[in-house]
Amino acid sequence: MANALIYGEVGSGKTVNSTLVRAGKRGRNLLLNSDNSHVVLGNFERPNLDVQIIRNYLKKDGSEDYFAKQFMDAVQSGKYDTIIIDNLTDLIDLALQDYKRTPGTPKDERQHYKMIYDDLKYLARQAGQVDCNVIFTCWLDTSEMTMPDGTRQNVFRPQLPDKILNNICGLCNIVGKIHKTMKDDKMVWYYILEGNNNIYAKDQLFCRKACMPADLFTPPQKKGGTQNAG
Repeated sequence: MANALIYGEVGSGKTVNSTLVRAGKRGRNLLLNSDNSHVVLGNFERPNLDVQIIRNYLKKDGSEDYFAKQFMDAVQSGKYDTIIIDNLTDLIDLALQDYKRTPGTPKDERQHYKMIYDDLKYLARQAGQVDCNVIFTCWLDTSEMTMPDGTRQNVFRPQLPDKILNNICGLCNIVGKIHKTMKDDKMVWYYILEGNNNIYAKDQLFCRKACMPADLFTPPQKKGGTQNAG
């Protein structure tokens, strides 16, 4: 199956739109949510969606609910077409808090970061090999880059630590930035999937420039022998 990373500003619609992804084979998707953004779904109908809250990154006494177990239980259940992990940026913060507060973990915070980074790189690799599609969401990070002519331009990328940014993006089949536009007096959200010097994006599955959220893992329609880019 395939995996994707979708990123955008806080409040840009990542949670709402990621849960629109088609569930065609098994008929259900799962949202694993850490940042409380699942509450927005109370305003929308998602009859094919289950929601679980990620309350713990590490296993704790008296609780069997922790992130790695929730993810693997969902995969092994065979119930879901897509598992959405919302979001990786916040999950790192949750993991750091758990390492600081859980007895028996290393006291050196540098080890906490290393273990979390190793976990997430392994997770991204696993997500491309399990029997369902996986979507990660991230908040947006914006930085400035100096071009060869001396001008400075903004670079848009997922808000992940530099040490794992390329690992995570490289292990995902799709990296997309969420955008919105007005069409027929209605707001429409879509994913930019074509990267350049200013934006992290790619589509290894179908080589699209953009797509609608529901069609993230759906092959584009062919028209006259060519593929519709989105």
